[in-house]
Amino acid sequence: MDDVEALIETLHVLYEKLETLRAMEGPELLLPGRTKHYQSVLEDAYMASSRIETTVDELGQELEYQHQRLDEEEKERGTA
Repeated sequence: MDDVEALIETLHVLYEKLETLRAMEGPELLLPGRTKHYQSVLEDAYMASSRIETTVDELGQELEYQHQRLDEEEKERGTA
């Protein structure tokens, strides 16, 4: 269950970072320090996105493994 909670928290972080980025507009981005702040938020969003992608890939691999198990069992029992 901790994995699910961590994934949900990471999704929240990604949405928060994207909302922050959306709120920053035009000339505001060019104010001293704002570009660095924008880049920092952008990097945090990418890190969250990467963690989500890794978790989803791992879940996909687990799903494929479970499917393979079923196929093997059916072959052994001659029900395929």
